[in-house]
Amino acid sequence: MTEEITDPSDMNRMNRLKIEDLLPVTAVGIESVKESYTDAMSPHRKIFKWFARRPTSATRLAILASLLPDDVSNDELLEYMCIGPKRRGENIERYVIDREDKREDRSGSVEDHFGYPYPHKRVPEGSKLEDLHSKIKDNWDGDLPTVLDPTAGGGTIPFEAARYGLPTISNELNPIAWLLNKVILDYAQDIGSLQTECKIWANKMEEKADEILDEFFPERNGIEPNYYFRAYSISCPSCGKRIALSNQWWFNKRNDIAILPKYENGDISYECGDIDELSIPDGFDPDEGTVDGGDAECPHCDVVTERDELTEIFQEGEYEYEVCAVKYVDEINGSKYHSPTGEDYKAVKKAQEKVESDLELHTLLREERYLGLYDRSGPYGLTEWRDLYSPRQLMSHHAYLKSFKEIEPELREKHDETEAEALLVLLSLISVRQIARNARLSPMNVHFGYVGSMLATNNYTFQWHFGEANPTSGGQSFETFTENTLDAYEKVCNYYPSEEFKADTSVIQGDASDLPLEDDLIDSVVIDPPYGDNIMYAEVADAFHVWLRQYLDDTFPTEFQSQETNKEDEAVENPAIVGENNDSERDPAREHYESKMRGIFTECNRVLEPEGVITVFFTDKEVSAWDSLTMSLINSGFTITATHTISSERPGRIGVKDQSSADSSLFLTCRKPSNRDNSANEIPTLWTDIREKTHNAARERATSLLESGKNLTKTDIIISAFGPTLQVFTEEYPVVDKHDDPVRPKKALEEARKAVTEVLIEHELDSSLDDVDSLSTWYILCWLVYERQTIPYDEARQLGLGVGANIDELKSETKIWGKSSNQLVLKGEDYRVRDYDLLEAGEKRRARAYPVDPRDDSFDYTIDAIHAAINVLKAKGSEYAWNWINERGLQDSTPFCRTVRSLLQVMPQNFEDYELLVNLVSGETGELLDIDATSFIQESSENSKNATLDEF
Repeated sequence: MTEEITDPSDMNRMNRLKIEDLLPVTAVGIESVKESYTDAMSPHRKIFKWFARRPTSATRLAILASLLPDDVSNDELLEYMCIGPKRRGENIERYVIDREDKREDRSGSVEDHFGYPYPHKRVPEGSKLEDLHSKIKDNWDGDLPTVLDPTAGGGTIPFEAARYGLPTISNELNPIAWLLNKVILDYAQDIGSLQTECKIWANKMEEKADEILDEFFPERNGIEPNYYFRAYSISCPSCGKRIALSNQWWFNKRNDIAILPKYENGDISYECGDIDELSIPDGFDPDEGTVDGGDAECPHCDVVTERDELTEIFQEGEYEYEVCAVKYVDEINGSKYHSPTGEDYKAVKKAQEKVESDLELHTLLREERYLGLYDRSGPYGLTEWRDLYSPRQLMSHHAYLKSFKEIEPELREKHDETEAEALLVLLSLISVRQIARNARLSPMNVHFGYVGSMLATNNYTFQWHFGEANPTSGGQSFETFTENTLDAYEKVCNYYPSEEFKADTSVIQGDASDLPLEDDLIDSVVIDPPYGDNIMYAEVADAFHVWLRQYLDDTFPTEFQSQETNKEDEAVENPAIVGENNDSERDPAREHYESKMRGIFTECNRVLEPEGVITVFFTDKEVSAWDSLTMSLINSGFTITATHTISSERPGRIGVKDQSSADSSLFLTCRKPSNRDNSANEIPTLWTDIREKTHNAARERATSLLESGKNLTKTDIIISAFGPTLQVFTEEYPVVDKHDDPVRPKKALEEARKAVTEVLIEHELDSSLDDVDSLSTWYILCWLVYERQTIPYDEARQLGLGVGANIDELKSETKIWGKSSNQLVLKGEDYRVRDYDLLEAGEKRRARAYPVDPRDDSFDYTIDAIHAAINVLKAKGSEYAWNWINERGLQDSTPFCRTVRSLLQVMPQNFEDYELLVNLVSGETGELLDIDATSFIQESSENSKNATLDEF
């Protein structure tokens, strides 16, 4: 940057960046949702699964907006991002929103409807890319700035930076993610296409593996099997007879293919076929199995074996593997499902004997597994890595490893060192991709009849029945994985621009808090860090690591030298690593996470040049997580300058779902001041001295956004207001209260929410809520801010505290909200008010379940009076309701009338109470209340296409 900061409070004297200005977040949010569809994903995500991947469009926005000056218009930025049609003369963001509003009515593909390809398929070409480089260079002293991602994960950030020809450095602690970055940054750009060569070697591997496995997967009428439905059986501890264990007996529910376990003379056999053609006994339901909630009921004696005893049985190995059904795919006749035959049982037994007798197989993966706090399979005896597989699955995976080792010397002889390395890596990834869909933890997708991924939930979850794939045939075979992996890799190669714009890339493997980089070297950091306890990356990646280590021990002896991945240096909130600490007032796992993130951000500060910028992706919605992240940034010496949210749900209030379809991408942007002194000798600032300043900063930001005419949701506005609020806080840090106790960023965030809700009330409602009680105010604000019935619990709680309502204390007595997981569900009249007709008939039950009695003359909360009023209207009609309102003088109650008017303005039309409220303010009751609903109803209809709010 060209202008130096001489005072940390003068951050606005720097050359401001586009990311510190308004961004086209709605258009980018729409593109992020479009990319979430499987067929629209960027190909780098299909080479090998990683566990958290940001959308390409949001990533481009973070990278480019962190480098371009703030005078670049939103339309220019969208053009650089390849969003929108090539024609000029219209607002691109408005065009994208309009296309999205009409997407459900389209004919043809999504790309045809929008009039341009998915943005990840292209980057600016020729003169357009030159123009972008020129603008960036002018803003960075004539050079292209270097972009660093210190926690690169699946590589989306460095991949997109490199595609734009920017000098790029990628660092990743986990060796698997590091390997993926090498593939997409080094091999794809430096070596290019390897499809022909890789297929030659893959075919050789396949031939060798086929020779080993052929006899273990018997054909039926000349057709090879694709998938097996596998389960377990045990001896009933009560009667001693065999029990087939499964929690359901569907193989393909969509096609009505079920499995019927049959018991005779102490043996179990299985019949598979169309549910209407099976000889179903009375009481059998394929939706129900012998296992329910972890307990197993014996079909012979009806005695239930509880979970604790079942886990002991599995730990002792006192169970058998069952083959319950087989799926074959005939190219002519399609999928066929069959009962297992004698040949199937013989093949399974033969595989088990081979595993026990073959020395290599007998000793393969004998290492003890790391069992994390959330591991759901360890209690069932899966304590060694080999335990994740049935004998035939283990033998199948070993067959490809053995084939790989046999071809490796010849491959190295016929290719130069770099190309051989790339080929060996690709072949390893293809082989190991099979692991996830061919293990005891791989669930059967019973709705469609195929094998799912054992790590789909980012955890090791025990399966009562599991899928087994034939690796030599079908949709999850080695051949299929080869085709899919190489197709994705070739597309990645072709995604790079011409040689003229080739990026200088570096891929590092190591701890992000200890980078092998010089001080003040980097211009821009764009980072998508781990989020608290969201995913235990190292733990789940171990399933692949233990196999890749077998494949690549000679190729990367250093990176894959450890038996399992590094968990001690991982920046996650893992209680299993830090252990219990009952003496600490704070969660030790959270402290560990904060410490690791502080170390990473401190290192980013060290390698960033003065006035350099760091943009942090963030998706955690809890206030505590925001607080931790902000604290880590502050303690690392950064000053926060901007926040943004990229909503990931399609716009439109009509048909809004209770929960969002995907997470938002949140940006938190900071600067490294030139001369900031972070020593412990700084004079603390009193919170009371800056509270009003933080409040006003949020108010000013919210007001300017509302008046800007931009396509912003109310969540966008709240998140954007965090930026100037946190900037004030970081400039004044450290901050203490009147007792000299440290004040954390969450105080500033609470003040920001309070300020923004004030502005929203002033801007969105036709009257203030000053005389409305705190609970009713909170209820209105929830609808105003989130526009949905189901909202993030933590945010709703904070919203309540901001208006003086402790919703936790009020929950039991008011029943105005319920909880589902970490979501809060707003309740309406039907859930809260006792039925008037039943009360008149003498019904006295469930008074506690329905806290509002419509016969009462007065109510503790205005919302109670409103819910009672619409209940009376619904039950007794408008004339009765008129008298009911008049008797209680509610027509003269300012809080009652204001709350009704406000709810009409903010409540979604598809919520059942909305129509009742409209009826209340219509006809005779409307005349009594003197509320003209016409303007509210019309306004609500006009605003029905406002952008949907995402959780944050």
